[in-house]
Amino acid sequence: MRNPAYHIALLLLLALLLAGCELLNHDVEIARVGEDVLMLSELNEHTAGLSGEDSTAVAENYVNLWVRRVVKLQEAERVLAAEREGIERMVEEYRHSLLTGRLEQRYLAGKVDTLISEKMVRDYYKGHKGEFAMDRTILKGRIVRLPDNYRQSVKLFNLMGSKDEEKQQDFLDLCKKNNFELYDFESWVEFGEFLSYLPVRRDKNYDYVLEGKDIRQMSDSDSKYFIQIREVIRKGETAPLERVEDLVRRILFNRRRGEVVGAYDDSLYNAALLEGAIRINERK
Repeated sequence: MRNPAYHIALLLLLALLLAGCELLNHDVEIARVGEDVLMLSELNEHTAGLSGEDSTAVAENYVNLWVRRVVKLQEAERVLAAEREGIERMVEEYRHSLLTGRLEQRYLAGKVDTLISEKMVRDYYKGHKGEFAMDRTILKGRIVRLPDNYRQSVKLFNLMGSKDEEKQQDFLDLCKKNNFELYDFESWVEFGEFLSYLPVRRDKNYDYVLEGKDIRQMSDSDSKYFIQIREVIRKGETAPLERVEDLVRRILFNRRRGEVVGAYDDSLYNAALLEGAIRINERK
């Protein structure tokens, strides 16, 4: 619970300081925790543009938060005194990483060609297919759901499996005319997602659906499902380019970025050598 006397004293001080008192033309100590001090100038940065009760409320909140934060920090420094060297080393490493990272970003702006051609992507993919193995089975195919009592189900079944373009159009027209649910996966889809559109059970294996090019059929209490698999890539086989194209582009971009950064590092090192800024003492 906050000390009432402290609360009243703080409000009086803030009211005086934040009212724009002309008598105070120099910085003033607002709060102290051990050797750490909060000055009026810092507080003013957080209340700029505010006035009256809003300014006082914001200032009081900031002071309280500052005090709590410093108390906790000082306790951490006391308890973790034995680990100070390791922590300072981590801070220095982070500082080094942050600064050099910002330097690289500034240097790289406009210097790395972000345009990766289709040929570059294809060439890298062909030369590194072993790196792009699928971790699950994917496929292209389609499913149509129709009422169990549909009289022309045999006709629809045969049209779906035909390679003739006109019959394929007849199939699509028939589905549209009767408002049949048609799921056409022209892009690669995971086998598990494909099965989610079918009346399947979790305790059964349906890998047989992937075998061959024949139209397969399932049913439930009131519907039939015709299933057609066009292409299959099984787990462990090479992923198709369209599934990994973005990854390939990132690899190529990072490779180019590494080349540019490496050349920049060499130029800095060589310049320092020429200027005599580098001196390495060798012990014999």
